[in-house]
Amino acid sequence: MKLLTASFLFLLFSCASVTPVSEYETFNSARDEFRKRNAKSEFISNYNEIPKFPKLRRTMAPGHIFSLKHPSDDKLKGRFRVAFDGTLVLPYGVRIKVNGLTFAQLRAKVFQAYSKFFQRGVDNVEFKLLYRDYWVDVRGFVKKSGRYLVTQTESIDKVIDRAGGLNGDLKSGFYKASIQQQDKSYVISLNQYFQNNYYSNAFVWTGGDSIFVAEQDENEMSDSIPIVSVLGGVNSPGKVLYKEKANLFYYLGKSGGVIPNLATERTLIVRQTKDGLKKIRFDLSDTDSIPHIYPQDTIILQSDARNSKDRLFDRSIQILSIITSIALILAI
Repeated sequence: MKLLTASFLFLLFSCASVTPVSEYETFNSARDEFRKRNAKSEFISNYNEIPKFPKLRRTMAPGHIFSLKHPSDDKLKGRFRVAFDGTLVLPYGVRIKVNGLTFAQLRAKVFQAYSKFFQRGVDNVEFKLLYRDYWVDVRGFVKKSGRYLVTQTESIDKVIDRAGGLNGDLKSGFYKASIQQQDKSYVISLNQYFQNNYYSNAFVWTGGDSIFVAEQDENEMSDSIPIVSVLGGVNSPGKVLYKEKANLFYYLGKSGGVIPNLATERTLIVRQTKDGLKKIRFDLSDTDSIPHIYPQDTIILQSDARNSKDRLFDRSIQILSIITSIALILAI
């Protein structure tokens, strides 16, 4: 029996020992792996850094529509649009990749393709560019995923509207758009974008672009976009997008307003500094002492744990103390 008991205790304590790190994935290693996988998709918060592709503004692109006409051949009549992959399909099996070509270069390729069909050359073939539309593929948290034709500088909110609009609420959640254009991959915060109307014309579509809308997780938000967290003491605790020059009451309002019986004298801001976490304590009712809010700040408010009777008793004691002090002064 003693031997069995000793063996049981040995097994029990051996199972309670620390598991070697090599046997499981740590949070840090998982985070590093996540960052490696997403390294190619840079998160852009400064909209001046969004690629503009100046060299592609005059070249042909997926979505462009052309007219083709020949006076003696009815098959060479009509309008033809470039497919999403950049292929222009014309009568008689003619297929031309238009990406990167100027109109003059494309026209020369079209005439070259049809030169074998006409003994006197292709002088009578009429080939024109009619419209510069651009194909954009929109997927993810939208109501109608699909490919849509847009103008070259159409704002991303209008592009998302073409896909039925965002399938979510920007007031209660955070969303991002992963964008693929040519050889560029980047991500933007839709919350930050809709807050800054100045950047409505920040995008230049190149044709064959893709947009994938998704919810933004906690780790990405803390690393990529400026936010302010509001905890406790408000009706809707959570994260609020940082707004430059906004004061503390702006973030409280965005969080549904403060709750009753708030302990204003115990308001706290937690801030990450170069020297580590810093705690700032102040009285919310003293407007002269309210700190400036910075990105990634955490605002913590606390409710007054005392009930109405406790507060009435405290107030009575204060009043009684004042009356006593006055009586003592008069008695001197």
